[in-house]
Amino acid sequence: MLRYDRYGLIDSGDGLDNIDYSDSEHLLYAAASVAATLTVARVGDKGDFGSVAVVPTAKGARSVVAGEKRAYVIDPIDGQILFVTQTNP
Repeated sequence: MLRYDRYGLIDSGDGLDNIDYSDSEHLLYAAASVAATLTVARVGDKGDFGSVAVVPTAKGARSVVAGEKRAYVIDPIDGQILFVTQTNP
């Protein structure tokens, strides 16, 4: 039998496609294609979430890849990669 514990919950908007995690910064990135947003959440030591930012992307944009102080989101409708960077420390 599998068991899991929920430590936190954060709203990512409609159309959540995928998530990625930056281990060095303890940030979780969640791309929502219908909501056209990228939600960034800080992950605490006990697995709890704290909202950092909700960044507008583009309708249909999905598949986030986290980097250090940045994230890349694929926009298949317009054929581009969106670059989201952290502006505050």
